[in-house]
Amino acid sequence: MKLLKGFYIYVLIASLITIFNNLNNLLNLTVIVSLIGIISSISFFTRKSNFYFLAVIWIIVQIPYLVTNNFTLDLSQFLNIHLSITFGSLSFGINAQILLLLLTKQILLSAFLFKKVTFKAYTENLKLKRDKEYTFTPIDIISKKLIGNSEIELENEIYTKIKFDPQKNERIKKAGITLSSQNGNSEIKATVEYRLNNNS
Repeated sequence: MKLLKGFYIYVLIASLITIFNNLNNLLNLTVIVSLIGIISSISFFTRKSNFYFLAVIWIIVQIPYLVTNNFTLDLSQFLNIHLSITFGSLSFGINAQILLLLLTKQILLSAFLFKKVTFKAYTENLKLKRDKEYTFTPIDIISKKLIGNSEIELENEIYTKIKFDPQKNERIKKAGITLSSQNGNSEIKATVEYRLNNNS
């Protein structure tokens, strides 16, 4: 979560500085990108994670760099660092913001934060059964996995720590899950199917 908080603070500051630097020309695409960044940051800090995709858009539109004759395409925010190749009057390349794509999974996972996740076993094991559902609320993202706390009782043992790793979109929403017991002596790893309840 600290990584995401740092990212969104950067997004907010970079967008505000970019707007300040363009006060004499507010009707341009660069300022529109800045507004997208500001909205995405506010949405994150107010836990409106349905708007997580705005941060991905904010990153992607900054990547291309193109200059030719009287036309320039460079929507980078605040930091203007790029790697380009020049052929005569044509220069094209990528901006340093491409490195922010490394945060894409964390940004996408933020859609789950502070919402109730209901899950059940996709394939049964000795403790998790398909006929029973369990719930937890993700509160953090660590090592590209959702982290949550709950009190799930299985075979007279309480499991309080949950690591949740949603898989790519399929007809059935599946995820890898690790449940750790309260005393730390037991751990369950399984594949589960889940649904996300927006009204946590």
